[in-house]
Amino acid sequence: MLFSLAILLFVCPTVAATTELQAQCTGYDRLYNGTSCYVVVAPTKTQHSAKLSCNHYLGYSGHLVHIKSAGVQAAVKQAMTNYPNTTIPNIWTGSELINSSAAFPDSNNWGHYYRDGTFVTPTYLPWNAGQPITSVTYKRVMYTKSTDKISNSAESIVYPYVCEYEEALKQPVTDLEQKCVALASSLIPLFVNGVCYALHTIYSNYNDAKKLCNDIGGYDGHLAHIRTMSELWIAEALRAVSYSNYLRVGIEQTNLSSTDPNNGWYLTTPKNQSLPTTFLPWAASNPAAGSRTIGVTAGYPKSFATIANTAAYPFLCQY
Repeated sequence: MLFSLAILLFVCPTVAATTELQAQCTGYDRLYNGTSCYVVVAPTKTQHSAKLSCNHYLGYSGHLVHIKSAGVQAAVKQAMTNYPNTTIPNIWTGSELINSSAAFPDSNNWGHYYRDGTFVTPTYLPWNAGQPITSVTYKRVMYTKSTDKISNSAESIVYPYVCEYEEALKQPVTDLEQKCVALASSLIPLFVNGVCYALHTIYSNYNDAKKLCNDIGGYDGHLAHIRTMSELWIAEALRAVSYSNYLRVGIEQTNLSSTDPNNGWYLTTPKNQSLPTTFLPWAASNPAAGSRTIGVTAGYPKSFATIANTAAYPFLCQY
């Protein structure tokens, strides 16, 4: 009996259990391959808007697709081909230029970015002939189905896109994540590492903005605290969607009599004690004396600018 059972176990193939993501990854617009679910989104968006939109499956930190191997490349092409009734020639990927002041053709200067601003330097870059083009605006990567290759492009151009959800990134879905993604359409949310960021595109001065972070009941909100390069990347991604030169965050110089613009900056909240901060990646010609608040502005790698607290700009809340 035991001998027969041993033979049966030997000859029967092992069948891998279907994962939750694999079971959910069904439909005309999606394809499960390897350990990722790829979702084709036909409505076009700019790259900075597209990378905030990968929320089909909560708990997986969805991001624009990383074409990191020939297998992924083939899966993306197949997913685009399967999409019915619409021809999708190009899609945005999650690859971006790391340092805009360095050489564009340098393969080490491109990264597969995740939604928290971290990235992996690619070892597989199937560029089209003559790519990448050296241009101050061509800092993002798209994939073209007809050539089966990638090219760099300006982030302001609109294309369809492919979102990727990885088994390895799975985390429990929290109440905050569900409420974050369900925020009103007038807000632009991004849930990252247990934090909900909500972009308010209305223009507000600093004193009003820091009172308006009350979008999610049961959670104390405040203007966003930017303390690392990853958090700065998140804020910059949201600033780009606002189409404003500056995005208000929760950093201010609380000593109104200070004449030293380089010191005395604090992370502030409406309810708790302010905390000093030393992460101050100033843009050129900043900080300026007399401007007591900070906005994220465009530029690499320094992206903080001082702005007057009475000036009106979009602002970023954090929960």
